[in-house]
Amino acid sequence: MSKKMNVILILVLFVVLMTAAYVVYNMAGADSDGAGVRDEVAAADFTVYDQSGHEVNLSDFRGRPVVLNFWASWCTPCRSEMPAFDEAYKAYGEDVQFMMVNMTDGMRETVESAAECIDEEGFGFPVFFDNRMEASSAYDVVSIPATYFIDANGTLVNHVIGAMDEESLMENVRGLLE
Repeated sequence: MSKKMNVILILVLFVVLMTAAYVVYNMAGADSDGAGVRDEVAAADFTVYDQSGHEVNLSDFRGRPVVLNFWASWCTPCRSEMPAFDEAYKAYGEDVQFMMVNMTDGMRETVESAAECIDEEGFGFPVFFDNRMEASSAYDVVSIPATYFIDANGTLVNHVIGAMDEESLMENVRGLLE
């Protein structure tokens, strides 16, 4: 075999090994139901804005569990999971702080388009606007929906990337209250 073929073979083997290592690493970190990855790290603080334009910090809710969800009105998977979040809010909203954080970039997503979406559907959960993209940057959100579960001590205990069904959401919320 030529030297060039040996180099190509080594590169192919390297890529295969790296891919296998990545898959094994991700599978080992997944929950038993595959719903998310256990984090157990301090939740990063950030500032967002409520519907009246007032600043709200994640740390304002210290001492209370938080369900933090990143979404946008143009995101079909986000909209598909919103009824489940509304049901969870109705069931647990007195014990758990829900932060439905809209990724308000001012171009593709605006406060008006987000508010219209919420009003059309009649959702009751609290909506916050990430106008400066501070919250999404703090959590490295690159794909939505993304949901983070934070315990009363401010520890990030789980996160799920992608749309959640009601059963998985409720299970994660109940886990915050145990």
